[in-house]
Amino acid sequence: MDTLVELLVLALGITTIVILTGKLRIHAFLALISVSILMGLVLGLPPSDLVENVVEGFGGTLGYVGLIALAACIIGELLKETEATVVISESILKLLGKPRSALAVGTAGYLVAPPVTCNDTAFLILSPVAKALGGVGGYSTVSISLFLAAGAYSSFKLVFPAAPLYVATIFQANLPLVILLGFIVSIPVFAVGLLWTRAYMRYVAHRSQRLQSSLVIEQSSISHENRPSTVESYGMIAAPLALILGRALADGYLPEADTIRVTMDFVGHPIIAMLIGVGLGVLVARRHSMEKVSKWVGDGLTRAASIVAIVGAGGVLGRILIATDLGTVLGSSIARIGISGAITVFLVAAVIKTAQGSSVITMVTAPSILLPLLPSLSVSPTLATLLVSAGAMISVHLNDSYFWVVTGFSQMSVAEGIKSLTAMSIIQGLTAFVLIMAIKSLLPGI
Repeated sequence: MDTLVELLVLALGITTIVILTGKLRIHAFLALISVSILMGLVLGLPPSDLVENVVEGFGGTLGYVGLIALAACIIGELLKETEATVVISESILKLLGKPRSALAVGTAGYLVAPPVTCNDTAFLILSPVAKALGGVGGYSTVSISLFLAAGAYSSFKLVFPAAPLYVATIFQANLPLVILLGFIVSIPVFAVGLLWTRAYMRYVAHRSQRLQSSLVIEQSSISHENRPSTVESYGMIAAPLALILGRALADGYLPEADTIRVTMDFVGHPIIAMLIGVGLGVLVARRHSMEKVSKWVGDGLTRAASIVAIVGAGGVLGRILIATDLGTVLGSSIARIGISGAITVFLVAAVIKTAQGSSVITMVTAPSILLPLLPSLSVSPTLATLLVSAGAMISVHLNDSYFWVVTGFSQMSVAEGIKSLTAMSIIQGLTAFVLIMAIKSLLPGI
């Protein structure tokens, strides 16, 4: 099929999803599944292959993100119902003060995403506390979610050992330089995300729609004696994070056969760590009847069901676009245009990411296409690694699970998610590109 026709099919498919969900108010799950199947057929996938890709796209996405989302929703419900959110919020506000709550949330996302090597995971783990802080800090659900998303997204794409690991390995780049320069670029990119969120929220006046946390604003329904302690309250969030971080440290410094490393590889896996967090949450809720605790767990599962379904459907769309090889075809076409080498590298990654949604696929596919072209493009492996990382930030939209995770937890509409999160990812990606080009001019040898 002609490349222009494939691009048109992609554009029409995304437009149809926006219309179905934004204008006609059809549930995003139904819109994503139906449009994905239609796009697969139009792009020439045989029916048998199409069905297989639908199953693999849905199941493959939910096998990881789905379990984490379920666990995160249960932890969030337990945090809320036991009033652990009150304890956490009060302690953080005493330390930082209300004006800095948004910065605290964004910084937490920035610090957590690289060690867990997933912006989705970082967002899911931190979202319960982010909402609690948003309530007492005077921020809306949308704004506090965007602050968290900005931090997690900027560090995941630019800070080693997250997404840049794949690119640096394929290009055989100068790893210490990639680590240093990626970190330097990520700081202003993170700041731009925060500034964009503040500007966007002022524009749409969401600040008047503040998070209303009955646990903070109204009279508490739980006595102070039945509230969890500060250690218990933080433990539900900190314990899973500590296990995940411990696993990363063990993998970096201990031999494979070491007993501690083997243990940490298991308990520190994000899925196992989050389930341990659920167990701790149930333990913290021991002051209440098991009937209440069971109801809270059920409420968390109910709240997660819609998010999980939508994230899985987004995985179907990404899988079908991968199966039709749309991203690779478009990336190769850009590489043959003959524009500046640095711009070509950046655009190849940006187009592949936009076309198929997966950051990991982009971080593997783009370098595979570009590796034999680097000498003719006059781009070093280290510079190419940074450019691919920046290009892969463009853009978070309907075929990216991160889009559905963020919009689902913040209850944004699809149109609002595109105006805020998608726009923010584009701005962050362009900022990263400009900064990398500035570094190139200062350090021509990279």
